[in-house]
Amino acid sequence: MKRSPMPPRKSPLTAKKPMNRSNGFKQVLKPWKAKSRPETAPKNAIVYAKNRSKGLCEIGLVCFGSAPATETAHRRGKGSGGVGPKNTTAGTAANLLRGCHACHAHIDNAQVADAERLGLKLRHGVARPSELPVLHYRLGWVLLDDEGGYRAAPAASHAGGVLLPVIACTSWELINQDGAFIEAMERFGHVDCPGWAPPRPGPFLCGCGSTPFYLEEVA
Repeated sequence: MKRSPMPPRKSPLTAKKPMNRSNGFKQVLKPWKAKSRPETAPKNAIVYAKNRSKGLCEIGLVCFGSAPATETAHRRGKGSGGVGPKNTTAGTAANLLRGCHACHAHIDNAQVADAERLGLKLRHGVARPSELPVLHYRLGWVLLDDEGGYRAAPAASHAGGVLLPVIACTSWELINQDGAFIEAMERFGHVDCPGWAPPRPGPFLCGCGSTPFYLEEVA
């Protein structure tokens, strides 16, 4: 195939701006800088957790509670329900534990199953972190609240390595099967189960044969 030659240009090519050869690629390349990890819990919740920990590791599986608490661990992880407007409990003080780096890594990576049996890690579900017992290194089995406080967890709520959510109800709510009790029945998907007995303090046996939670009578 015969190729025709390109027609000559009427004007020569000229550079609009001379190339700066003094700096080379230094003018283009920028040093890499790691992005800071965004905070995944409200500041006030972290303050509550820090006050509760008194500066020491609350997990204690590796350091035995002697190491300074330098990190914030999520009991229900960011990947188990996320942290955002649809999951308002993940960033609460009841879901946070202050720990050292070794203990934090231990429950997040090494011994997740054991951490779940101790309430240190929680799977995604309808139970709130404030309702699930946790084995705090210094406080023992407790229920954490969203203001940095805690109270002792009923023994039956964590017996045999099975954690039962603790639903606090007044005597009126138990007698009338209303309020916090019926809200929990709806939330846990048992409100339509037939044949359940009148609620009493202790593990609640539903008519379907399961025990979805523990009922705690409060004043």
